[in-house]
Amino acid sequence: MLSALQAASRPVILAGPRMSSRRGRTLLAELERATRVPTVVLDSPRGVADATIGGFAEIMRQADLVVLVGKALDFTVRWLEPPLAAQSAGVIALDPDGALVARAVREKGERLLIGAAADSMLAAGTLAARAGLRESRPQGWLAEARAAIEARPHTWDRLLSTTTGRLHPVEVFRVLGPVIGRDPATILICDGGEFAQWGQCLLQAPRRMINSVTGAIGAGLPFALAARMHDAQAPIFAVMGDGTFGFHMAEIETAVRRMLPFVAIVGNDACWNAESQLQRRHYGENRMHGCELLPARYDAWASALGGHGEFVTTARELGGAIARALASGRPAVINVMTESIAAPVLRREL
Repeated sequence: MLSALQAASRPVILAGPRMSSRRGRTLLAELERATRVPTVVLDSPRGVADATIGGFAEIMRQADLVVLVGKALDFTVRWLEPPLAAQSAGVIALDPDGALVARAVREKGERLLIGAAADSMLAAGTLAARAGLRESRPQGWLAEARAAIEARPHTWDRLLSTTTGRLHPVEVFRVLGPVIGRDPATILICDGGEFAQWGQCLLQAPRRMINSVTGAIGAGLPFALAARMHDAQAPIFAVMGDGTFGFHMAEIETAVRRMLPFVAIVGNDACWNAESQLQRRHYGENRMHGCELLPARYDAWASALGGHGEFVTTARELGGAIARALASGRPAVINVMTESIAAPVLRREL
């Protein structure tokens, strides 16, 4: 396999959700350093279109070898077919599930250079150790890929809401980002939906949980409770939209009763925004149906159950609200009135 990596001019390594843990990401970082091959974790239903990995989709189109390490060949990688991946690109599939390896063999045919059942962590660690004994490729391809992954539009630095009393998602995460960055132990939870996709794109945290490849929404609050059971000290932030919050809002009572503090940032646009964006794109503004919600006071709900609530309508209020929520030592809900903005899609011209 190392020979195939060295022979390729523009290889990429795609890792599956299991590798999104701290240990997994550490192993992948070591593998990237040893091989100088760009490595990304795909743990989102949006796959290569996930804004967390910036303009990586454009890099994929240039790849001549794609290595799947515990990443299923599925819809999230568009089955490695054009236009995402070149028809001439070779494929290597390493997966602990033999059925997924067999599927890759069946789907890719002669393009599959290697297909083997292997533990993802063990495979990444072994490849990193052995690659370190060989001559590495030039830095150019890795540098180009990293620049695409990390790039964010400069125009976002100046994005402001166009609606009085509501924030653009960028304004929210512009304030929250430095708070999360203060403590490397911070746990960040991003639920599904458009608002949380902005959070995934703009927030950096070594310990992160998202809604997984399934794309299901609503688990953010239970995730926060479980995270607090796991770690009694770390700051925990759960980012979600108002529709998402409604799935399990009664868990605020559980958190109060069991004394499990965390901070939930609820982007409240009084709308099922993911659904509304789909309907708007496919049917038009005048044919949208069933997407409305009330601008409910989710902060008041948290306070009524014995937690801490904050209501935010301007960016200048948010920093203080976060500080008070953390200082309260209780399950906290910061209800931020936001605009209905579609999730970001990043493209980089090459």
